[in-house]
Amino acid sequence: MKNTYFTSYFPLISIILFSVSYGIWTELKTVEVLKQVGVYKGMQEFFSPTWIQFSIFIVCFLIYFMVFAALKLIANTLLELSLLFFTKDSNGESLSKIRMGSFFYLGGGTLSLAFVHSFYGLLIILILATLGYFIFFVYKVQNTSTFGGVIGLVFFLTLSWFTFFISITFVCMRLYNSIIGSLPI
Repeated sequence: MKNTYFTSYFPLISIILFSVSYGIWTELKTVEVLKQVGVYKGMQEFFSPTWIQFSIFIVCFLIYFMVFAALKLIANTLLELSLLFFTKDSNGESLSKIRMGSFFYLGGGTLSLAFVHSFYGLLIILILATLGYFIFFVYKVQNTSTFGGVIGLVFFLTLSWFTFFISITFVCMRLYNSIIGSLPI
C-alpha cells in the first residue's frame, strides 16, 4: 500500500466485529438463563421477544465495545512504550511497519462471526489473532532493535499484560469474596 493510513480504520471495524460476536453469544446465553429462571415469559407481557433480544444484544454489544476499546487503548500505550524503551527507531518507522498487523484482528473479527454459538471458539479466535499480531509485531520490529532489545520488548509486553490480567483477576476475586462474605447466610 502506498498510503500508510489505509488500514487506520481496521481496528475500529475489528472492535465492532468482535463486540457483535461476543454480544450475540452473551445475548443467547442471557435469554436462555431468563427462560430457565422464568422471567422471560413475564418480560413478554410488556415487550415482544424480538425487542427483548435486541435490547439485550445492544447492552451486551456496548459493554464489549467499551472493554475492547479500552484494551486497544492499553495495548497501543504499552506497544509504543515498549518501542520507546527497546528500539533504536526515533522517527516512528516501526509504527508504520506494524500497521498492517491490524489485518490479524480484522480477519479474527470476521471469523468470530461464524463462532457466535461457541464461547471457546470466540476465545480461541481472539487469542490466535493476538498471538498472530504479536509475532508479526516482533518480526517487523526486530530490524530496528538489537537482540537484547527484542528480548526486552517481548519480556516487557508479556510481563505488562500478565500483571494487568492478574491484577484484574485479583480485584474481581476480592470483590466477589466481599459480596459473598456480606450476605447473611
